[in-house]
Formats: sequence, C-alpha cells, structure tokens
Amino acid sequence: MRSKSKLSALFELGEVKHGGKWMDYLQFGFNDQDVFSLLLLVGNESLHDADVESDEVWVPLHAWRTLAQLGSASSIEPLLALFDLLVEDDWAIQDLPVVVGMLGAPAVEPLTIYMNEIRHKEFARVIAADGLKEIAERHPECREAVIEALTAYLRAKDKSLTTMNGLIVCCLIDLQASESIEVIRDIYSGGMVDISCAGDLEEVEISLGLRDQRSTPKPDYATSHQAKEKAPLISPDPESVTLFEELDEYLLQYGCDESILNISELDGFFAAILAAPEMIMPSEWMAAIWGGKEHTPEWPDVDHANKFISAVMVFYNQVAQALDDDSFQALFFEKEVEGKTYDIVDEWCEGFLRGMAMWPSLSAANALVVERALEVIRLFATEQGMEQIEAMDIDEVESMQYEVERSALELYHHFRRQMGDAAVQVLTEPKVGRNDPCPCGSGKKFKKCCLH
Repeated sequence: MRSKSKLSALFELGEVKHGGKWMDYLQFGFNDQDVFSLLLLVGNESLHDADVESDEVWVPLHAWRTLAQLGSASSIEPLLALFDLLVEDDWAIQDLPVVVGMLGAPAVEPLTIYMNEIRHKEFARVIAADGLKEIAERHPECREAVIEALTAYLRAKDKSLTTMNGLIVCCLIDLQASESIEVIRDIYSGGMVDISCAGDLEEVEISLGLRDQRSTPKPDYATSHQAKEKAPLISPDPESVTLFEELDEYLLQYGCDESILNISELDGFFAAILAAPEMIMPSEWMAAIWGGKEHTPEWPDVDHANKFISAVMVFYNQVAQALDDDSFQALFFEKEVEGKTYDIVDEWCEGFLRGMAMWPSLSAANALVVERALEVIRLFATEQGMEQIEAMDIDEVESMQYEVERSALELYHHFRRQMGDAAVQVLTEPKVGRNDPCPCGSGKKFKKCCLH
C-alpha cells in the first residue's frame, strides 16, 4: 500500500469516543518508513485548528496513536519537540503519556531530560513525567530508573511549580514508590506542593501504605475565602436582576466569613458543580454555600427558607441550561476607574475553586486536564496568583481575565464528553412544608435539614 493511501485512511476515521479501545492502525500497512509523515500530521497546526465537527481535527490523534503502535524509537525526540504545541489539546494530555509509554525504555532518558528543562511549558513537562510513569507501569524493568528520575526532580526543590510537584507526587503514588517518601516529606515541609493534587502529606503516606489513618483533621482544600468590597453587578439577562438581587440579599444577611458572599461567587460555584466529572447532588452543595452544615442559617420561618431554596434552584437551573446550550456567560463584577470599566473576576474564581473542592478524586489523565485549566483561575483566587497578577500590565491582566471563562467551559465540555448522553439535571423549584422531604435530596425531613 502506498504511503499516500495509508495517510489518507487517517483522514477518514473521524471522531474517537472517550475511553474506547484504540483501533489497530497497523492494518493499513504503516511501517517505520512512515514515521516522518506521521509526525508531520501530529504537528500540523491547520489540522489542530480544523472545525471541531470535521474528521480532519482527529487526524493528529490517529497519527500519534499509529506512532505508538509502530513503537519506533526514532519518533521519540520529534514527538517531544511537539509537546509544547500539543499540550493545548485535551486529548493529547490523555494520550501522549500512553504513547511514550508504549515506546518503552528508549524514551526514559529523553523524557527525563525534557521534564527537567525549564524552557518548556509546565504541563508539557508534566506530560513527560506522566509518560515516565506509564513506561514504568508497562515495562517493570524500567521502574527503578523512572522512580529515581521523578524523585530526583523533586529533590531539586523547584519552589515555583507547586502544581507540577504535586502531580509528580501523584505519579510516585501510582507507582507505590514508598522509597521516595523522605524526598516527598522534604518538599512538603518546604511548602512546595499544591495539596489539591495529591492531598497533604498524611494522605500521601496513607496512599503509600506508610500509615493507617490520619492523626490530624483533613484539610479544607477550598481556597480560603475573604470578604471583599462589592462592585456593581453585570447581568447578561436584565430580567434576572430581581433574582440576583434577592440571592445577594440572602447571602449578605445570613452568610458568615465562611459563606459564599455574593452572586458572582455563587455563579462560579455552580459552574464548577456542573462541570464536575460526576453529578453533585443539592444535598451536598446546599450546605457548602454557607461554608458547611454548622454555618447553615437558622431560618426564622418556613417561608424564608422556601424563598431562598426556590431562588437558588432557579439560579442553578439557569447556569445548567446556559452551560448546556453554550450560552453561558460568567457573572463577573465590574469596577470603574478613571472613566474606564474593568472586569473583577476574583470572586467568581474563588467560587469556582470552592465548587471544585467538592469534586471526587480524578484519574491522572483528568488531573492533568484540570490543572492546566485551573492555572488562570488560580491566578485570581490565590495569594500566589495575585502576586503574579500585580507584576503584569493591564493588557496582560485583561488577557488572563478573558481566559478564565474559556478555561471553565473547557472543563465543563471535557467531562460532559466523558459522561456521554447523560442529560443536564434540571431541579424543580420547591415549595415544601416542615415535615416534607427536604428538596435538597438528603432524604431528611425539611425541618431536620435545610430548614434547621
């Protein structure tokens, strides 16, 4: 079969279903002589930018999977050279560690070098680290070398990349590398790990079989919340202003320092709840609005509780519907300075991280996608991020603000694709009595749950 017809076959294969078994690409007659042509397809930016509904946009994926099945060592270095480009592709983040894992032992040294080169994008380097882990899992004879490479990276103590450090700890946990624990303890003691990746040190030790249970309370991974001066509200739907004002009043009147304090933060919170990889029921998120069950308001009567729950369910449904039909617009505050209006995205980002704290644990591949999307959101919701923002000029800040909404939507669509045909759950707007089942879905009576 001529090379042209072999390559043409990749243009006709079209969409791949998440979690599906890789097809046998070698049936088309590919061999080592096709490596260069396949690499050109992998790095072809016009294919990556093709219409999302077209068959062409899937060609790079089919090409890198073909390279993996060929198992040619000659493809390793050229593939690595494309990681900084491919890191923008969610499928690449999931597939490339598997691809290099299939290439095996010859990829260990090049991946180790790449992982340690600071000139590359952080998550491109994380793909390299995850690829090393994949090699160790597929080729046990490489386990010792891989664990040493990952541990040596942590031993260098890069304080600037706490997320990467955390994801490499995840790799070591997956490999059950208890022999690396002293280095892991060292970087945790130095505050060099984002604990939202692998948990705190006690959770790591439990995962590695080095302790049976916690000796301290589990930390709250949600971003710490501080009350901030409210700014004028932007509403994409003028008819919703009354609802927004009603919810804002409830949050202000009944909230505390641990609560969601305004409609912008609530919008971000619901965006994260709805983007989650699994359905999060109202019985879980309702109390989280107030900062936990212990902070749930003592409602003066059933009517007050009913009005709040009804309003919050309406708002939840609006966010769910907007995300589902691609009409979602984040509710950012705005502030006028010297006659110019600026978006204020901090509260929204804090709400999104608060919602994400309720997500279940993620697979390594999904964790990579999530951490990449969270980079810009964390800029506006953490002290470390705000220090970076302060060093930017106004154009850079506005560019980062633009990326916030896009990153959240990427996460929503990423997990919706994984959930397949599961419909967006629209919740009813409840009117309940004291002895009726609570509409949050907890199974308890209203008077013993959200009315309490």
